[in-house]
Amino acid sequence: MAPTSPQRERGEGSGSRSARKSRRRQRTPTPLTWTESPPPSQRAKRKKRKDHKQDQEGARAAVSGSDLAEHDSSGASSAVSSPIRWPLLCRTVKGEDASGRKVFEPFIKIKHSLVDAYEEMKFKYHEKRARQLKLVTLHQHVSVSCLVNQELLSTRDSATKTVLKAAKVVMGLSSYVDGKLMTRATGFLFDWDNESKVGTLLTSALLICPKSPSADEWMGAGEYIPEAEVRVHLLDRDDTMVAAELLHYDKNYNLALFKVDMNLSAEVLRFRSELKFGQEVFLLGRDKDLYLNIDHGHVQYADSSQYERHHYMFLNCVLRECGLGGPVIDLNGEVMGMVNSRRTGFIPSATIQKCIHMWKKFNCIPRLHIGMKLSAIKFLDPIQIEAISRKCNIDEGLIVQHVQVLTAILLNMSLCFNLFLLVHIINVIYCQSEPQVSEGSSAERQGIRTGDILQCWNGVYISTTVELENHLLKIAEEHLDKGNKRDSNVEVEVAIFQIRNGLDCTKKLAVKVSDEIEVVPRGTYPVFAGIGKLTSLSAFSCY
Repeated sequence: MAPTSPQRERGEGSGSRSARKSRRRQRTPTPLTWTESPPPSQRAKRKKRKDHKQDQEGARAAVSGSDLAEHDSSGASSAVSSPIRWPLLCRTVKGEDASGRKVFEPFIKIKHSLVDAYEEMKFKYHEKRARQLKLVTLHQHVSVSCLVNQELLSTRDSATKTVLKAAKVVMGLSSYVDGKLMTRATGFLFDWDNESKVGTLLTSALLICPKSPSADEWMGAGEYIPEAEVRVHLLDRDDTMVAAELLHYDKNYNLALFKVDMNLSAEVLRFRSELKFGQEVFLLGRDKDLYLNIDHGHVQYADSSQYERHHYMFLNCVLRECGLGGPVIDLNGEVMGMVNSRRTGFIPSATIQKCIHMWKKFNCIPRLHIGMKLSAIKFLDPIQIEAISRKCNIDEGLIVQHVQVLTAILLNMSLCFNLFLLVHIINVIYCQSEPQVSEGSSAERQGIRTGDILQCWNGVYISTTVELENHLLKIAEEHLDKGNKRDSNVEVEVAIFQIRNGLDCTKKLAVKVSDEIEVVPRGTYPVFAGIGKLTSLSAFSCY
């Protein structure tokens, strides 16, 4: 028999005080609580909520048939996605109508819990469908390229292969200031070091030029931010972005060179200098989603406008978004130029190659500042070309153009009114001319005027402004090779036909060799309107 303590023995006695208290507690009724025995109304509400939850769970299983949740398409999960299925709400068939179609139980008689679950499943279905449509194989919002046009049907196969090969080194670029997006553009690799895994990328300097207050490039008003952060969007599966280092940018040609560290399994693009007017080409670019933009066009018989610099050639197609800096390639995939104007103007490869050569040699791109805006005879209408040939006996050359713009500024000066002074107004009118010969330039001092024809430069006949640009770069290189410094002058001999007197002559121009942007300022002269007469500070001739 197990021993027991004296206290326990006393407590268990039927007559003890503690035993009586214990019996009284057992007889005292326990008060009701909601958890043990709720009122009938509360039990009904709880049962309804429980049934609603069970109905929803059952409905999900009935209408779905599969778990619609899946990982995003860009996720790293290796699990197989569940198949997508449209949710089907099970409804009782009540019969058939006169046409033999089934008549289902109306929605109003279906439990609300089932309808709610059905709507939830439809929402999840559309969510999953939207995720699937982001897959590159199912994406339906890709812009249409020119290669699907019927006019390119005969060359579509070969052109597609050429374009896709070149596209492997055509990349999107973005510039940022203080973490905010500034500009987007396109660029392409033209040099690659396999040992260091470093590539050199060419693009437009407009990538780091967010503001250009004037549409006239000759005003040199662009505001460049060379310290802007530039990122290159690589063409890997994850659309990786890497920082690019600015090597050089040139304001005159709007070229920018960047260094980028990356792995490359494709060939860089090659330049081709031979370019013909009317030649068939393709423009390549990257939009903001890195999709390839492909446009088809031909090199136009067109000259630069009075607001564009001399080094442009033009295409007969429209430039797409972010296309600046993209390559212009021929049917063999060789680079014929780079898009660098919003009017589908591009810099031809011959000029680009010369600029890159000068940069590698002098760490800058010096050129001659001739102080003139010119246009080519060959791009005029044949009727005007024939007239020039008949009147001047000249078939090719560069014409000094001139456009005049009148801007009137009225300044009213009211003098004090009293008995001794007359009230009068002085109107000052400024006549602004936009000359193609820069004010104060060597060309102006040598008597070169609007309408004159420039034929020969240092013994070389020039027929287009692009030819002139390449020739001026060559003269600048030869000048520096002789030990001369930048910002010094070089003498250039120019053969001129003076249209006013019909005489041929030769002028020697002292022009500056500089890597700064050339500015052709607007010449201005004030005309004062006084009382009874007009006074001008400038003398005019009949032409």
